[in-house]
Amino acid sequence: MRDSWTVAWPLVLAAIASTPVFAATPKVEFYNYTNESLFPSAIIGTATVDWNDDFQGAEDKKQEGDPAPEEGTLPVYGDENGWLGVVITDLADGADVMVEISADDVLKPSTWRGKIKPGQGDVQILPKLAWNFPALLAVREERPLSILVTATVNGKKVFNATETVVLTSINECPLYVLRDGDDVDDLKVVFAAYVNENHPWIDGVLKDALETGVVDAFTGYQSGDPAEVVKQVYAVWCALQSRGISYSDVSTSPPNKGVCSQAVRFLEESIEAGQANCVDGSVMLASILRKIGIHAYLVLVPGHCFLAFDLDDGGEEQFGLETTLIGSQSAEAPEDLPEVLADLDSEELEIPHASFCLAVAVGNKTIAENQEGFDDDDDPVRQLISVDAARERGIRPIASGRKRR
Repeated sequence: MRDSWTVAWPLVLAAIASTPVFAATPKVEFYNYTNESLFPSAIIGTATVDWNDDFQGAEDKKQEGDPAPEEGTLPVYGDENGWLGVVITDLADGADVMVEISADDVLKPSTWRGKIKPGQGDVQILPKLAWNFPALLAVREERPLSILVTATVNGKKVFNATETVVLTSINECPLYVLRDGDDVDDLKVVFAAYVNENHPWIDGVLKDALETGVVDAFTGYQSGDPAEVVKQVYAVWCALQSRGISYSDVSTSPPNKGVCSQAVRFLEESIEAGQANCVDGSVMLASILRKIGIHAYLVLVPGHCFLAFDLDDGGEEQFGLETTLIGSQSAEAPEDLPEVLADLDSEELEIPHASFCLAVAVGNKTIAENQEGFDDDDDPVRQLISVDAARERGIRPIASGRKRR
């Protein structure tokens, strides 16, 4: 008996080894960072931004010794800054995976291939997306977009689907992405992408500003005199007011499920229409001020946006500027003006002088009232967005595509 058992046991092992083991079929779900919409403004404006600059990188880019993903988060493969991808669960150990995504005319076929690390059965894969940026820039009206997604695991296609999302207008700027519970992902820095200091129409505005006689040249902070800086901003204000630009609060944004957004006009659209809402006016003035070397900020408070600028190159002192007062014909200048406003010439520019001085007074007052919120990094509705800092982070201007005028 012992001898027969000794002989039979290897045969039992061989039989077990040759029995096929059927692993569960992996489950695949489409992933879109902005839920059911895609925002060309965010994709273009943040194309060079590393949102995860404090992140250790995707799993396929990690080096030995790098920390594992935080508990409760999925390991990420591919482009950790990606907008689109898939979540795959129930993967066999060390699976070979390929994911490809394409979308009509705006996204060329984009593929990720690789092997999943042992022990990671549930992962998120974000291919590096080959966007057609000119096509995205041309989207001026919201439309549906078909996205083709395929996933292959160990040579077998396990997912092949067409997902439909809303492709928003280039003028639609995402503010928040809503997550589970009260969590939100803050995207308001994308507002800085609408600030375009390279816009070809700015030269025409500056020409008009010089013709007001308020300043002889635009020198930024070269004089070292805050009063001279204010005069340059005042000259721009006068030029825009002489072009008939006035405040308009008409701004309609189609609802986007899971995302709060705001419609924003480009500089040439505000000038052509002769009107601007609070955001439009702020990005228009910020564009012009950056062109002449003055540091600009987009100031966000609950339900409102206006402008601020530095009085000196070091940013030691700021002035607010309530942009909704541009074009105001009934404004009265405050009696107690800051010293740097006292020398502004108001004899032949009475109306813009009054509206500008009031705009500074209101802007400064609003900043002071909300300063505690600006100092709180966790306050989601009160922010001072430095356009300089946004540029350093990688937020680039969205090109208008309009010729010089």
